[in-house]
Amino acid sequence: MEPTEEQYLVLNALETLGLLLFRVYDEDNGAWLIITSSLTLPRSYLLPNGEIVPLEWML
Repeated sequence: MEPTEEQYLVLNALETLGLLLFRVYDEDNGAWLIITSSLTLPRSYLLPNGEIVPLEWML
């Protein structure tokens, strides 16, 4: 599964704001594991539809 345009838009926004610290793409589920400097969602998944969810929701 390839990354979606929605995911790239969110990643670009996070990078522009200086919030994105790390990212890695999981081809099996089509989601990005992202680590940000945000206290609300420090470790999260960026889903194919562009939604960001806590890491615990995917485990």
